[in-house]
Amino acid sequence: MNDVNSFISYKVDDPGTFVVGHRGASGHAPENTLASFSLAIKMGADAVEFDVHQTADNRVVVIHDEALDRTTDGKGMVISTSLQEIKQLDAGRWFGEMFSGERVPTLEEALSHVCSRAIALVEVKHSSDFYPEMEENIVKAVSGNRDWLHRSIFISFNPSLILRLKELNREIITGLLTLDPPEEYLEIAKEFGASALFPRWEKMKPDSVKLVHEGGYTVHPWVMDREEDIARVLEMKPDSLSSNFPDRLMTAAGRKQ
Repeated sequence: MNDVNSFISYKVDDPGTFVVGHRGASGHAPENTLASFSLAIKMGADAVEFDVHQTADNRVVVIHDEALDRTTDGKGMVISTSLQEIKQLDAGRWFGEMFSGERVPTLEEALSHVCSRAIALVEVKHSSDFYPEMEENIVKAVSGNRDWLHRSIFISFNPSLILRLKELNREIITGLLTLDPPEEYLEIAKEFGASALFPRWEKMKPDSVKLVHEGGYTVHPWVMDREEDIARVLEMKPDSLSSNFPDRLMTAAGRKQ
């Protein structure tokens, strides 16, 4: 189950639950690294979620925070650091010595690594209001490769950002992240060109999935790690589940790893 159209299109006769590795298999490996992505895919994840920011020289890189300090041995802001400088940093040792030498991937490196085997869910943290020409740089990176373009979903809390991506390339697939019940965002999703809704799971109501499906969208809650939380959300029959431990999702969904 790793086709983008299946991921974003609800089918009554084939209600499957996709498994999403949040920042890869970040419960087992350093988040947002190629090692983490590989492990998530090995565990059976249908999709790998990761985050992007932009460097001082306008390169899009895969890292969760605006600052380098938490997940690398560097310091300072991503926006104030060049790609060459970031590539010299260790992005794995903080998690464990066995991951020493992992680097911060570029968007292109991440897409190349993931898209041949899974769907890439790319969370864009900031728009061009923060990073100069961020949307243009993303579109430039993805548009030259048909596989990347058709096996990636770009998600954001900012509806204007995803609309801008669609304006730059109508083929780009986008999703809207929400902190509130997803059914409250159906009109916004339609207005801004989102293909799916990605709500925080704790805010979902018992009938959220039903209401979103009736509105013509799929729903992809994030992020649950505890077995009791996974079981609770599975009962709602969402279109995907997201976890830092994709192996737990595979077990809960009754799928072989």
